[in-house]
Amino acid sequence: MKYSRLSLQDLQDLETEFVEFLVLNGIPAEDWEELKKQDLDKVEQVIDHFSDVIWESVLRKTEIVEHRRKEKLTICRVENGKLVTLLIRSSDPELDFTKPADLKTVFEDVNKHVVSLQTDEIEKSEPEQLFELLEVGFYISKDPEYMKLLDEKNN
Repeated sequence: MKYSRLSLQDLQDLETEFVEFLVLNGIPAEDWEELKKQDLDKVEQVIDHFSDVIWESVLRKTEIVEHRRKEKLTICRVENGKLVTLLIRSSDPELDFTKPADLKTVFEDVNKHVVSLQTDEIEKSEPEQLFELLEVGFYISKDPEYMKLLDEKNN
């Protein structure tokens, strides 16, 4: 297994996609029901494969991941075999990067804060690198402010 198995809730939420996956892999509903009764190892393999397909699809569409702590915000983007990491810290102990209102304040004048950019070569595929970040507590983000800031600081 390349990633991790989807949770039971995820599998239930993706029931339609799972049924399509089974059909595309030549497993009609009656065969699936029979497989569940007779070959649990094969069932586990099918679920693992489906989980990897879903993860791969999600990760290939992911551009940015973020990690918030009270005292800092870390934004990462994987591109062209590199991990670009932007770290923002505030000298104001009252600001809390986990609060949306405080985060908005930070982005109103980001230059008031300590901003650092780091670029590292990666040895994994881009989806695998992003998955590793998710495994350690990052979240997928679609915040356009993050993309804008990354582009601005990376050029």
